[in-house]
Amino acid sequence: MTVNRKNDYAFKRIFGHEDSKDVLARFLSIVLNMPIKADELTLIQTELSPDFVADKTAVLDIQVRRSEFHEKMNVEMQQRDKDKGSIDRRILYYWARSFSGELKAGQDYLELPRQISIIIADFDIFDWEDPTKFHGVYHIREQEESSLFSDALEFHILDLPKLRKQPVKEKWSALECWLLYLDNKEGQIMEQVATQEPMIRRAMTIEEAFMKNESERYLYELREKGRRDYESSMITAEKRGRQEGELIGRQEGVVEVTRNLLRLNVPLDQIATATNLTPDEIENLRDTSPILPKKCPAQ
Repeated sequence: MTVNRKNDYAFKRIFGHEDSKDVLARFLSIVLNMPIKADELTLIQTELSPDFVADKTAVLDIQVRRSEFHEKMNVEMQQRDKDKGSIDRRILYYWARSFSGELKAGQDYLELPRQISIIIADFDIFDWEDPTKFHGVYHIREQEESSLFSDALEFHILDLPKLRKQPVKEKWSALECWLLYLDNKEGQIMEQVATQEPMIRRAMTIEEAFMKNESERYLYELREKGRRDYESSMITAEKRGRQEGELIGRQEGVVEVTRNLLRLNVPLDQIATATNLTPDEIENLRDTSPILPKKCPAQ
């Protein structure tokens, strides 16, 4: 069975467990462009209950501390724009909640660790000048001099759709290899990236092992079902919305035609035949229009 690595339960199982911190450390090293060792990382909230996994609105992210370097990192997979174009505010909200939650009573603000958010998105979040750019890094900087306000905030956006615009290569960058893996590539490309990045092959052995575990596979499939149900409900809602919109549009069109016919003093019976409206409905449209004469021509 092929694993959907964009399934956030699978993603968290592959990267967010004690037995796979070496995989996470390598991934973080590539994204953040700095050496990170597995034994430097302390995972936070690694256990997931079935009820939490079944919640379609729940965020299954990976939180990890790198205490020696006074850093906290949050990594999450986003398969769809659930926030309807407001994901930038959602990212800020979760960063702010995580950042402020680190300060305990009596502590100094200097004890707040640097917070790094890494969002892997299966949809376009931002339009960059370079249409093939797939990794964006954000900080707070002064408008004119671009001086850094604080290193406490750092966002990394990894855009999978933009990665797909890259031409096929004989050799991929390390980050491209990891994102191609997360984008569920198979066959020759998968063999190529796993050869270039040996830790990807290690990640593949982890996913194979957890899919053979009955309880873990159940949680994975529960999350997949939630995703499919959500997408199905959204498609149904969009279809219903289009149908209702078309109905409203047709109704508005009939109103406009009726008022135009009244303006031309077309007899009431002919308007009723043309629009399928009753005489009372036609007269009501006349009465609610400030520019139409108040009486129809004699029938």
